[in-house]
Amino acid sequence: MPATFATATHTGLIRKTNEDALFARDPVFVVADGMGGAQAGEVASAMAIQAFDEFVPGNGATEEALAKLITNISLEIHKLAVADRAHAGMGTTLTAAIVDGNRVVLAHVGDSRAYLWRGDSLSQLTEDHSLVGEMLRSGQITSAEAEEHPQRSIITRALGVDSEIEIDSRSVEWQPGDVFLLCSDGLYSMVSDADIAAVMAQGGDLGSRAGELVEAANAAGGRDNISVVLFSPDGAAAAGGMDDPRSESGRIDPASAGAGFATSPAVKRRGLLSRLRSFLSTWYGDVTIALLLVAFLLTGGWLISRQVYYLGVNGDRVAIYQGIPYDLGPFSLSNLYRASTVKYSDLQPYEQERVSKQELQSKSSAETMLSNFTTEDNKRRQAEEEAARTQTTAKTPTIPSGGAP
Repeated sequence: MPATFATATHTGLIRKTNEDALFARDPVFVVADGMGGAQAGEVASAMAIQAFDEFVPGNGATEEALAKLITNISLEIHKLAVADRAHAGMGTTLTAAIVDGNRVVLAHVGDSRAYLWRGDSLSQLTEDHSLVGEMLRSGQITSAEAEEHPQRSIITRALGVDSEIEIDSRSVEWQPGDVFLLCSDGLYSMVSDADIAAVMAQGGDLGSRAGELVEAANAAGGRDNISVVLFSPDGAAAAGGMDDPRSESGRIDPASAGAGFATSPAVKRRGLLSRLRSFLSTWYGDVTIALLLVAFLLTGGWLISRQVYYLGVNGDRVAIYQGIPYDLGPFSLSNLYRASTVKYSDLQPYEQERVSKQELQSKSSAETMLSNFTTEDNKRRQAEEEAARTQTTAKTPTIPSGGAP
């Protein structure tokens, strides 16, 4: 019975273009993830995939034929990158699988992956050719640290980067019911192996599972392009409807990939935090953080301003203000707390100077200062009134007793 398969690819939620490419035609299945400036990554992955259109695995020499094809692909990509400045530095990962009798032959370069779902267990069949992958294998970091490492996107091997390429290859004897998964890092960088296994464990046709894996990566943030190929060597798993909108090269409209498939509860629980982390890593996430920081500082400043007071002038009256004596555009950072009967113009020069300084102080200190000004003002008023009465008395004529002489 021929192998059944399903494919899905999506641009993701952050990238503007899809540099991934797929090929799925029994017995050959391939995932490529392009890299390079401008459109160069898309060119490199497309060149890799197109080379498989006329590839026919040789009888008994599948590994050699596959290695020769991949070597030639790498050389052609490298030649174009050297000859055309617009494509300088381009390259692509490549993970290929061929069903060859009772085994699946794998060839691998880069950090795309091949997995095997057997029974209720998911196992990774390839090693990532990446800086973080090497650090993980050497014991420098843990698996948990690898998932969040800032250099996890740096790959150490890719087609087209050099004139020569080292290819990892192996073969796996398949068993009835096995399902193989090929994917770009846009899937496993967003969805853990445990959550990938949870999707696979739900069963159903391959199309449903491929669509749900893409949805899971997008639900977790979709930071990169996402590509998935699922195939069942013995055809035990139904292909499902996910194959219908695709060409033999596996390309699909990004807007339609995985549409209508429910995400598993485990993925949903992880999705919110991952989506937030992804959002905060973008430029508009940076703007949001900056705005929130400004809002926090303004709010903190306003709350602090509610704890300070100062003496100022309201009209010609000395008053206590709450806050700080500054304005932000049309917004004042202070407000009138208590007015008084003390006239600013009646104060002594040194007292006017103290008020003009608008010194920040506690409420009790401001009230004490205003009370002192009020006391001094009252004393001056009393002294002025007493002086006025004395002057009036001195000007009043005295009439002698006993009448006129």
